[in-house]
Amino acid sequence: MVTYDSGGNHAETPRGGSVSRYLLSTDHKTIGLQYLWLALFSVFAGMAMSLVMRIHLAWPSVHLPFFSALGGTPERYALLPLLHGSLMVFFVLTAAPQLGFGNYFLPLQIGAREMAFPTLNLFSFWATVVSFFGIASAFLIAPQTGIALWVASVSLFCGAALCSAINFAVTTIDLRAQGMTLPRLPLTVWAWFINAILGMLIFSILLAACLCLLSDRFFSTQFFSALDLLASQPPSVAPDALLVLWQRLFWFFAQAEVYIAMLPCFGVVTHLIATFSRKPVWKERLVVLALCGVGLVGFCVWGQHVFSSGLNPLSPLVFSVLASSLGLPATILLVSWFATLWKGRIRFHTSLLFVLGFVSLFVSGGLSGILLAHTALTATAVAEDLVTGHFHLVMGVAATFAILGGLFFWFPKLFGRRLNEPLGKLHFWLTFAGVYCVFMPMHWLGLLSHAGKNPRANLAAIAAWIGPARSFITAGIVITVFAQGIFLFNFLWSLFRGEGVKECNPWRATTLEWSVALSTPSDDLGACEPIVYRGAYEFGVPGAAEDFIPQHVAPDRVAKAN
Repeated sequence: MVTYDSGGNHAETPRGGSVSRYLLSTDHKTIGLQYLWLALFSVFAGMAMSLVMRIHLAWPSVHLPFFSALGGTPERYALLPLLHGSLMVFFVLTAAPQLGFGNYFLPLQIGAREMAFPTLNLFSFWATVVSFFGIASAFLIAPQTGIALWVASVSLFCGAALCSAINFAVTTIDLRAQGMTLPRLPLTVWAWFINAILGMLIFSILLAACLCLLSDRFFSTQFFSALDLLASQPPSVAPDALLVLWQRLFWFFAQAEVYIAMLPCFGVVTHLIATFSRKPVWKERLVVLALCGVGLVGFCVWGQHVFSSGLNPLSPLVFSVLASSLGLPATILLVSWFATLWKGRIRFHTSLLFVLGFVSLFVSGGLSGILLAHTALTATAVAEDLVTGHFHLVMGVAATFAILGGLFFWFPKLFGRRLNEPLGKLHFWLTFAGVYCVFMPMHWLGLLSHAGKNPRANLAAIAAWIGPARSFITAGIVITVFAQGIFLFNFLWSLFRGEGVKECNPWRATTLEWSVALSTPSDDLGACEPIVYRGAYEFGVPGAAEDFIPQHVAPDRVAKAN
């Protein structure tokens, strides 16, 4: 199905004044940049909290002025991981690859002038900003009031994400340019589209669950409060039955949230590997099916974390088989990435380095997840560092590498300048070494209690290793944070003083976002809608003068080799 928007979807008329232009603009490029700025601020705030937590674990007696100002109570420290996780999951891993890059580039890559619902897009962004301030403020007030504010802010974020998901899905289906059939869509668009469908399913569930929880707190309902409701029930009813309902609804969202963060990254990684290896994506349609498989199966494995909450005894088998089946689409993606790189004319720009770092982290984190399938390991490791290391390696850090790869790649399009390559490569290698120095020792700490045939007999030896290991992890975090300082300097210097990019397509890419002049947020696709003649990855075409052919170049205008 192709819908051609013959001029009905006009670009926004620029408004006067900086406030109305940048804060109230419905232009998809402006909103995409605003999401990226929000994610950039959130990631540095989250890293600062991570550093504070590691210092507290490695050296508990160290005086932390920030905690002293808040009273330094255990409740305050317990809220810090909650705030760190909220900022990183909601405003970095969800916002940057989907809402930031997606808002900016999805219309450009399908040949549309704007998102399907521009005003709804603006509402979604400002609702996300309000939820950000609500979640951050929850840490600064009394815990009982703070948790209510946190739940309300998460509800607002879910509503905004649900609106954005609807906007993405309708834009992809209804506003594609003439000739942009489904097989010709770039894989980034496929990833954003599948992710939008998944987001509509899971954010609606979490939104309903959070609203019911708020109703219990403020209106004395009993959606999840079992005490009053079960008082009139027979003794056979479990006293925590309704509390388990909240747990199930939460994991219905939380397990699929992993793939909300990873699906756009899969699309970006595949797109960049093809561009920098100068080869078409290996088995492109199979990769599309793999992305669909990740979205579908990832939505169906919510019960693998609630085996002990009264599910049917056969459910662990079902959820385990579904979770294991995710290995098939993941393997297809990995094989496609390596096959595309094989014998390619690879250009080792910083973007590709971060993409290769993503592949390394994704494989390492995925293999470490096999350890958690062992029941004895899970029973002891849940309270330790193994799960933390696995989760951060396969989701948080890997996704961040994909986001950085996309930022280095699209920076010329976003700002008309290029990030410094030597500084970018220094940033990559320090970050790559730093995150392995942080999260691999966490795996080792989680497995340490299983050393030897009699783990209890080795408690003294284990305790002697824990302190130095945590100090080593803290040093790794310091290195990683220092590397991000290099990136921040590179980003700001390139933004204001960097070398301008004169050519429209500095990476010699094929997709439509590079077919127009380097844009400012108010630019559009030009006087007429583009017409698409081919797929998104036409590299190394026999008989062509160039090693690539853009999607919008007509067959009779392709320059022939002499």
